[in-house]
Amino acid sequence: MSDGGTPTTSGQQISVVPEQVRDVGKYVYELAEALRSALDSAAKDVDALTNGSWTGDSATEFANGWTDVRDGGVAIMSALTGMAEKLGVTADTYQARD
Repeated sequence: MSDGGTPTTSGQQISVVPEQVRDVGKYVYELAEALRSALDSAAKDVDALTNGSWTGDSATEFANGWTDVRDGGVAIMSALTGMAEKLGVTADTYQARD
């Protein structure tokens, strides 16, 4: 299988190795899953804390901050999962062209 170099506007070539692109996609997906696991674990701890006896302004501010962190984590997981999927599709596309 060739590297399938594609000329760029500067005359240089870009080489794509589908297996390596696929490996990067797998790594990114596994990273998203690790983040999901860590976020789920933290959510259980935070829920136990905020749904327990802790009340007041500090508890409310903490809960609001946690919501922001959780929402940010979900957005990152979504982006990583989407990137992993696109890397897999890209690798398959390059391999089909080769």
